[in-house]
Amino acid sequence: MRQICRGLGVVTLLALCVGILLGFGGHVHPLGDSLALVRMPLGIVCAAGLAFQMPRVLRIFSVAAATLALGTTAPLLVASGAEGPLLLYTKNLLYRNSDLPALADDIRASAADVVTLQEVSRTNGAILGMLANDYPYQHLCRFSGWSGVAVLSKTPFAGTPLCSTHRGVAAARIVKERQAVWVASVHLPWPYPYDHARSATSASDLLAQLEGAIVMGGDFNIFPWAASVRQLRQVSQTRLARPIRPTYNLYGAPLFLDYVSAPGGGRVTYRDRLGSDHMGVLAALHLSG
Repeated sequence: MRQICRGLGVVTLLALCVGILLGFGGHVHPLGDSLALVRMPLGIVCAAGLAFQMPRVLRIFSVAAATLALGTTAPLLVASGAEGPLLLYTKNLLYRNSDLPALADDIRASAADVVTLQEVSRTNGAILGMLANDYPYQHLCRFSGWSGVAVLSKTPFAGTPLCSTHRGVAAARIVKERQAVWVASVHLPWPYPYDHARSATSASDLLAQLEGAIVMGGDFNIFPWAASVRQLRQVSQTRLARPIRPTYNLYGAPLFLDYVSAPGGGRVTYRDRLGSDHMGVLAALHLSG
């Protein structure tokens, strides 16, 4: 019986380590990005498994898998960026949000230069009017009755704002300290088997068209180390603003879904939910690398 249990343990640990490696294959198949969601806990389990007796080859494999998993995730949680001059507030409103006045007050109090909003629905769309005096320049991409994506600015847009062909990016150009910068509000679907990959490709196509500096903020519905969003940062030539924290709770599991990136990264603080199921993110961003 002991031999059987040991054998099952070895097979289980091997499967978990393989799962870590497959989670780096999101550029090959979107299932890889779904597996990337559990990269950190799998890395912890593989590291904990080293406390037990196992074949030498499996021990080496476990060390490598755990190092790879934790080395590409844990640093994002502990590092803190430096503050930059552009202040961006991003928020998934929740399509049925009924606490809009408090949220509007929080956005005003943040003194953000620009705001990126997701899930701007026909129900909560009144918040655009509430913020019109403070953020009179507004660009809304309406992908469905509940999934609008918007960019709001205190200063005029420079040129024509754009929308991605699929949900969901809204992009508008502003000028900050004499530098033109594209502000992209992003809201991607849930990962595979949902339509995340197609929307991420559409987002990448739009970002590739933009000339000059880009900042992105939104609800990416996947963790920042997944291949799809790493590709977005590569195309936009941006770095994550830090530290990264969970912004959404799924049946008790903390998820890292909402974040911001800019050419030089930046420093992030987190805001209350205020009627939403997502926390707000306020980031002070650098516009040069």
